This record gives sequence, C-alpha cells and structure tokens, in this order.
Amino acid sequence: MSQTIRYSLLLAVAGACLGMYLSMTDGSGEKLSVKAASQDSVSSPSPRSGELISPFAPGTANQENGLAAPALPPAPVYARNGRQVDLGGLTAQEYISKWNSLARAGDKDAAYNVYQAAAVCANNDEPAPPYDSAAELEQFLDQRKKLLALCVGVNSAQLQERLSFLALAARAGKVEAQIDYFMEGPYGRDTDLAKSADDPVVQQWKTEAVTELKSAAGQGEPFALALLAQVYGAGELLPRDAKLSLAYKVAEADARNSALSEEQLRRNAGAQMSDADFASALQTGKQIAAACCKKNRPSSQE
Repeated sequence: MSQTIRYSLLLAVAGACLGMYLSMTDGSGEKLSVKAASQDSVSSPSPRSGELISPFAPGTANQENGLAAPALPPAPVYARNGRQVDLGGLTAQEYISKWNSLARAGDKDAAYNVYQAAAVCANNDEPAPPYDSAAELEQFLDQRKKLLALCVGVNSAQLQERLSFLALAARAGKVEAQIDYFMEGPYGRDTDLAKSADDPVVQQWKTEAVTELKSAAGQGEPFALALLAQVYGAGELLPRDAKLSLAYKVAEADARNSALSEEQLRRNAGAQMSDADFASALQTGKQIAAACCKKNRPSSQE
C-alpha cells in the first residue's frame, strides 16, 4: 500500500475512533461517522444496543385488553456526520426555517442547528451500501423512504449552504462544528485530496480544517487531539510528522485521564524513532496536555 493514506481511509479510522470515544463518555451519546447520511442516519449499528437504528418511532402501538400501550419516544435521527439530531418533532425544513434568521445573523449555535438539520438530508440520493442479505437491503431502503419524507422541501441549495453555516459555527469556536468541519471534507462528500491538490477550495479547507482541529484541541477536546495525531501520522493535510503524531497521542491520553506507559507508546507509535526523538515527542505531548487539558480538568477538591 502507498505510504500516502487516502483521506477517506483517514476519516474511516477517525469515525471509528469517535464512535468508541463517545460510547465511553457520559456526554450526549452522539455517534460520529464519516459515511453518507443515507447509511448512518437510518441503518447504522447502535453504539449502545448493536441494533439497527431507525430515525422514526416504531409502528402502531400494541393493543392489549383494548388499551393502547404508551407511545414510545421517536428513535433518534442522525445527520450525515453521525451526530444525533433532535428536530423537536419538526420536519427538517421546518427546523431549518426556525433557526435560519438567527444563523444568518451570525449566531453560532443557530448556524450549527441549521447545519445539523440539513446534514440529516445530505447524500440521501447516493447508491445503497452493500448488504449481506436482501432483507437488510429492503429494511435500509424502507427507512430511507421515511428519511426522505422527513426532508421534503429541503433543496440542493440548502444542502450546499450547510457547509457555510458549519464554517461559521466552527470559526466562532463551537467545538462540535470544528470537528465536523474536518469530518465533512472540502465538499461535504468523500474527496480524493491527492487528485484535488491544486483545487483552491481543497487548499483552503486543508488550512482551515487543521486550524479548527487545533482550536478544538486547545479547548481540551480529546477527539480533536486524536484526529490531529492521525493528521500528522497520515501526511495528507500536513507533511507527515511522526513526532507530533505521537505527541498528540500522549496529549489525548492525558485529556482522557488514561495512562499509557512508555512501553505502550513505543510499541504502538514510536517503534521507528530514535531514543532522542521519542523522548522529545513525549515531552511535547506533555506540554500540549498542560496547555489544553489541565485547565479543563476538575480539581481533586471539586
């Protein structure tokens, strides 16, 4: 395999890492992936139950003794980025209309809300992914029809504009948006960065994506630190730097309050480094962690 790792492969690894990260935290329970919404939003394995996810409530309530069972809450809807979106019972178009004015006025949270709703509807016209059985494919196609119904009225211009709202929220310092800006890529779809190296949009995105990841990492976000470790390890967005890749791995572990021994780090990331480079990378990682993560960590007295 070429030493240059394709951006799509980098994102696939990134998405898997974030899925594990979110499943181990007590946060929002969001699930991030870089696959198209047509795959994630309706038929991805649940990080908690392992079952297929449906963005819609189950069918009619069971009847027993003439009484309807209590209605179950609707299952979550997932955007293209894999994050769970609560549309508050609205259609995607209604939700976008609700937040659109504030978003255009520069409100970062409203801008991110508009982006999320549009991301629910992005890439739903892509071919169905391969499935092992006809039954699974049929289930996927059935759920996609329901998702398309939720997205009625959302036009192609709004789907494209979601990236502008995402950029607005990211530049305003919203951590989730800063990570999603990287995950979306320059065009909101899988992109071969090597073949598009001369594209001005791709060049600008590369610069801004790294800037936003570093900003999120500076706020102590462990997944941003993990992504930066991958970015420096892959050499796609920036020149490959094994020492910085290892340094961000060290900072990520510190941000998660997890201990990695020097033996583990040497085996997993620093096997090809000289002793001096390895020691330097560890020191840099500790400095990054001290700058970004210690300030966000509760003290022992709290």
